[in-house]
Amino acid sequence: MKILMIGPFPDPITGQTIANEMILNGLRANGHHVDFIDSDTDKKFNKLSSQGKFDIKKVIKSLSPISKGVKGIIFNKYDVVYITPAQSYIGFMKYVPFISTAKLLKVPCYIHFHGGFVRKMYDELSKEKQQKIANYFNMCNGVIVLGESLRTMLDGIVPSDKVFVCENGVQPEFVITENELKEKEQKAKENKTANIIYLSNLMKTKGIIELLEACVKLKEDGYDFHIDVAGSIENDIEPEVKEYFAKLEDKLTYHGIVKGNKKRELLLKAEIFALPTFYPNEGQPISILEAMTMGGAVITTYQGGIGDIFEGEKNGVACKPQDSDNLKNAIIQCKRDLEKFIEYNYKNSIEKYSCESFVNRLYSIISRK
Repeated sequence: MKILMIGPFPDPITGQTIANEMILNGLRANGHHVDFIDSDTDKKFNKLSSQGKFDIKKVIKSLSPISKGVKGIIFNKYDVVYITPAQSYIGFMKYVPFISTAKLLKVPCYIHFHGGFVRKMYDELSKEKQQKIANYFNMCNGVIVLGESLRTMLDGIVPSDKVFVCENGVQPEFVITENELKEKEQKAKENKTANIIYLSNLMKTKGIIELLEACVKLKEDGYDFHIDVAGSIENDIEPEVKEYFAKLEDKLTYHGIVKGNKKRELLLKAEIFALPTFYPNEGQPISILEAMTMGGAVITTYQGGIGDIFEGEKNGVACKPQDSDNLKNAIIQCKRDLEKFIEYNYKNSIEKYSCESFVNRLYSIISRK
């Protein structure tokens, strides 16, 4: 099969860019011819407030990948075009030339949203823009979402039989081995220190401030813990974050942006993965899946599509967004019940969220006749 992929690819490291890289490599490994257009011409981590805003420099930079993609669809006789577009109106519109060209040439086209913001974006538009967005969505052969709960984003916009679900997966290197799991379980029994990890971009709406505040409270209570924090810091909150880092000096290690072996080492060491997110664009964080497949317990909210992959008291402990006291108690409970969470996550995550399963799920959708 000859496939054109269009969307953002690393760097920067985000759930969407990691997923696109997995799909690209996985489809190629399965013998398919796959070309790709990297639609991210900015190549830097942008704060939430700047996402979806008109920027003439970004528009000019986008002209090259748009031209390349349209020419590719016209001349390369692809069997399918697979797009992972932005969820803002302005951001989505730069993908319209690809959708329109594919439709004109009768090339099957699928769009895959890596987030849960589409409905909010749509509802805030004028009637004219809503109709425009709906038309472009329906030009596609299908719209893919990350979980069953996110199908409702498209109610009244796209017929239900054109909406497909494809849960994320994890890269092969982030799957714990049986020997590593046994060692991790043994350490969890013997070790009184709660080893926590935060592994995401440090954004206000990802709950990093509440997590750091909860850690300060744990320290004041004399609770035995250590937290590893990894990710790029949002500019707006950097001073506040660094104040908390100073307060937690002996309890916290900041690693910056991590990937590969370093990221694996941190996940293997961590007992508890914490992501108390209230991020409005939240979809289905790959970092949660990675924590599970590396034998960790999870503390998170039910924001976006997280409820499709996480269940409190099974995968870990559900916490309330923007509530540091609740989060503090969740950490204590998670450490106390750690063994059952580790075992459950290992047994229920390895196969379902493997890279191979993810690629096969996606291929079964885009190869439909």
